[in-house]
Amino acid sequence: MKHSSYIKRKNIELKKGRFPILCGFLFLSTCSSLDVNRQTDITGITDTSVAPPSFTRGLIARQASEPLYPMRAQTQGVEGWVMLRFSVDEEGEVIASTIETIEEQPPGYFGPSAATAARRLSFENFRGITIEDVRYVFRYELSEPIFQANSLVRDKIQFRELIPQNYITPSYPQVAEELGIEGFVVVNFTVTLNGRTENITIEQSEPSGVFNDSAMDAASRLRFEPRIVSDEAVSVEDVQFRFDWNLPD
Repeated sequence: MKHSSYIKRKNIELKKGRFPILCGFLFLSTCSSLDVNRQTDITGITDTSVAPPSFTRGLIARQASEPLYPMRAQTQGVEGWVMLRFSVDEEGEVIASTIETIEEQPPGYFGPSAATAARRLSFENFRGITIEDVRYVFRYELSEPIFQANSLVRDKIQFRELIPQNYITPSYPQVAEELGIEGFVVVNFTVTLNGRTENITIEQSEPSGVFNDSAMDAASRLRFEPRIVSDEAVSVEDVQFRFDWNLPD
């Protein structure tokens, strides 16, 4: 009986000694698992500050276009990039109606400026056909440290040209679309102190009258950062803007 009691007591002591060891092992295992998960989360972060490369589908830029740095971004010291997608016609000109923003970092700062710059791009198109899904990246980098840029913005602005804030894709008239008619309209208007358009007239249209109503409606929705002269906003007359209507191939 004594021998049996001694064995039972030893077994209880061994179990008591094994319990803290088991708890310690489980604690270390849990910590290791959490550490691995934390490392996985960190390494899984994508760096959106690095702009992707342009993808021009074999086209060679003939005329580069430097975008205007939006005043709001410059004032806040914001840098970034925009990737646009568009089509290029047989002569190497960007088809304005196909311009769209694929990605913008950070969002809400550079899209309209990049779209305006894209309209001025031209390429060497050796293939002689319309090239679709061209992807082009505009980068926005301040040439001076942020604190210097902000101090400069606080000084009086002697002159700053109009800066488009948006790009409007005009609606395609149903009859023209059904009949396969393409064309363009050049509108003339005044940009007010608030950056809105007024006194809109048709300067040129081809074919005559087909797209006029759609162009007038789109022009009325254009918005600009106004022209600055001696640190004051001024209205600008005789601003011309072209809208294009092209059917997909």
